[in-house]
Order: sequence, then C-alpha cells, then structure tokens
Amino acid sequence: MLQRNQKGEDNLEGERQTQAQTEESVQAKQQHDRAELLRELISEMQRSTDVSTFFLHFVAAQTGIHVTDMKVLSLIERLGPLNASRIADLSGLTTGAITFVLDRLEKLGYARRVRSAKDRRVVLMEINSEALEDKIGKYFMRMAEVTTEAATQLTDEQLSLIVHFTQKLNTLAEEVLQGMKNDSK
Repeated sequence: MLQRNQKGEDNLEGERQTQAQTEESVQAKQQHDRAELLRELISEMQRSTDVSTFFLHFVAAQTGIHVTDMKVLSLIERLGPLNASRIADLSGLTTGAITFVLDRLEKLGYARRVRSAKDRRVVLMEINSEALEDKIGKYFMRMAEVTTEAATQLTDEQLSLIVHFTQKLNTLAEEVLQGMKNDSK
C-alpha cells in the first residue's frame, strides 16, 4: 500500500513537472511570437516611413514644392495658424530657414501671413486651403482614400486600438526627438 502511494505521488510529481515544462514552453513560444511580432511591426513602420518619404518626393517633383515646404504646410494644417518661431521649434529648422520657407509658400499662394486676433503684434502663417486643394490635393486625397479603404476592414475596436497606439508612439517619438535636439545644443 505504501509502495502504491509512493508510485501515485511519483506520478503526480511527474505530471506537475510535465505541466510546468509545458507552461514554460508555451511562455517561451509566446515570447518568441511577441518578439517576432515586434520585429514585424518595426519593419512595417520603416516601410511606412519609406513609402511616405518617397510619396512626398514624388509630389514635390510633380508640383515644384520642396519636401520641407510640404512638411511645414502639414504642421500648419494639422495644428492651425502658427508663428515662425513655433514652426522653427517644431521642425528643427532655424527661424531664418523657416522665414525663407514661409516666404516661398506665401509667394506660391499656399499660405498667407495674418495678424493674431489675440495680439496684433504676432504674425501667424495660415493655410490657403483652396490653393492646396487645387494644386496638391489630388495626391493626398488618393492616399486618404486608400487609408479609409484599409480601415473599413477593421472593427471599431481594432481601429481605436491602432489610433491609440499611433498617438502613444508619436508622443514618445516627439519626446525622443526633443531630447536629441536638447542634447545636441
């Protein structure tokens, strides 16, 4: 009887060890799968950056607008009217370089200088939406259509998760960039 009990305990111990090994194996696989997913995510993000950069260069070549000018237009469009020093701070360019970019954008009719309603001494740059839509809108509209098309295949929860992740990533990336700028001074 004692011998049978010992065998039962040995079997139970063996089952526990097997279960622990199985759990370790599952955890190792999950860690490997997560690491692989992260590698794939980083690779796809690099690809997205590449496509975006090549797209901007294509639009620049088609429209005669500098890539830097398009990025400045993007800042103003996304954030609203901005003064030259704020644009310089956000872009990492000097205020002199930004003044040159803003002069060029104003001359081409894509942006205009306006006085701030809060403080008439402050000059802001705002987008000329009609000129943007007329001259470069067709390029960006096609990309917006493709994005919308891809998003229709996602649930609201999936889309919300992607938006949240992208916002978090952008915030962290902006902080890293600002830190790099501060370190280089």
